[in-house]
Amino acid sequence: MRYLVTTNLSHIPKDHQIIMIDGTVPGWQPRSDDLHWDHHRPNGAEIQIDEMPIPKTKLVEDFATTQPSCIVTPQVDADACCAAAWVQLPRDVLVRSQVVDKLRAIAWDCDHLMVPEQLNHLAEFALKAVAGMKTIGSAITAELQLSPDRQTWTLQEWEHYMSISFQRSTEWLIAATVGDRAWPGEQGEADNYLKELETDAQQLIVQQRIRLIPTSCGLVGICNLNGIGRYLDPRAFYKSLTVIADIQALRPETLVIREHKNGGTQYTLGCLPTHPQTPNLDYTSGTFERLTQAELIKNPHAEGWGGRRTVGGSGWNTPSQLLPEEIVELIS
Repeated sequence: MRYLVTTNLSHIPKDHQIIMIDGTVPGWQPRSDDLHWDHHRPNGAEIQIDEMPIPKTKLVEDFATTQPSCIVTPQVDADACCAAAWVQLPRDVLVRSQVVDKLRAIAWDCDHLMVPEQLNHLAEFALKAVAGMKTIGSAITAELQLSPDRQTWTLQEWEHYMSISFQRSTEWLIAATVGDRAWPGEQGEADNYLKELETDAQQLIVQQRIRLIPTSCGLVGICNLNGIGRYLDPRAFYKSLTVIADIQALRPETLVIREHKNGGTQYTLGCLPTHPQTPNLDYTSGTFERLTQAELIKNPHAEGWGGRRTVGGSGWNTPSQLLPEEIVELIS
């Protein structure tokens, strides 16, 4: 199986059956034999596998063509990896409730930093699994002889790194579901990672990377990650945010600022998972559209904002021209 993480339409191979999951590469249209599952839309499922069918044998076999398959996602995370595993797992595995519950818990923790009540018994498992999958990045970086400073990577290096991460994390999940390997996080892989979250949360405060924008309905937390040069788990931001402000004074919406891969600024619009108003959020119901229209006024060639109900962001391929204050005004 070939794996590809890209936001560039021209990088999608034309001599493969494309299985697009957990997002859609801008401009891509499925051919008659391609497969497409994307829960990033109004009324989309909370996690990707909740929209995917149980196979007759395996989905990749049920819909096989004469071409080899390539699983594509615009952005790799544990939810995408669960979906990629689902595509390849046999029916006899996917009818086992204990396996499905674990995959669902991992996907929920990835996308929402929490699990629903019916999966509470798997909350710690899911947290460690998602964190454990993130720990493979340093080994891949060393293997590819990439600089520890991700800001120096070329677009080609980024794509190669993310595609290998996608493949290895998915293969780890597949092996775990059939009992050939422990689940991610079960052998202590995540312990140091979770400890570092506390350090990162303090660093954000000390470096004054968090500020609060007041609105008539409360404060919106903003986190500036420019110059960090490495991945920083959103949990660190949320930990530090609730240290510097009472959650009752905060709005559920959050905004993260980072460098865009093409230069300029990229935003992630997220939310505080434990905020009492978070269940009422739905960015797909007008918010992304308003932000896209504001972006197009400044740059007619800008890519739109998008995502799912409680998280999304500015364009993958074009930097945002909006200021944080403008964004906060448009989500109010």
